[in-house]
Amino acid sequence: MNTLDLYGIVDKEKINIEDFNWSSAKARIFEIDNKYYIALDNKQIDTSIEEKEILAEELGHYFCNALYYINSSKELKDKCELRAKKWAYSVLVPLQKLQEKITQGFNLYDLADYFNVDIKYMIDCLDFYAEKYGVLV
Repeated sequence: MNTLDLYGIVDKEKINIEDFNWSSAKARIFEIDNKYYIALDNKQIDTSIEEKEILAEELGHYFCNALYYINSSKELKDKCELRAKKWAYSVLVPLQKLQEKITQGFNLYDLADYFNVDIKYMIDCLDFYAEKYGVLV
């Protein structure tokens, strides 16, 4: 899935995108009066790949109902962040396609390039799938 596809989901779901300067985050999603907003700090987002990864995670919060308040407990925040990341991994790097590419001999760099994600993101995604399913091929 590419960035334009994610913005298509944003439009379909009627989520508003705002540019906002955050001091401790690159993006946040929040709900006000049954309307959802994703506030991106574009000054902190360096690449289109990073924008895609961040947007996917914020949509993960939305689709998994994993929103929390800034003053929520660390335990709740961590739980919500994990749920959102799992959703983002499954959308940006679908398991079946990942297994197919690994079987074809793609290495870490090839995988990151194919899925158009950062190397660290690819490693985190592989770790997630390996922990959940064990051996990937």
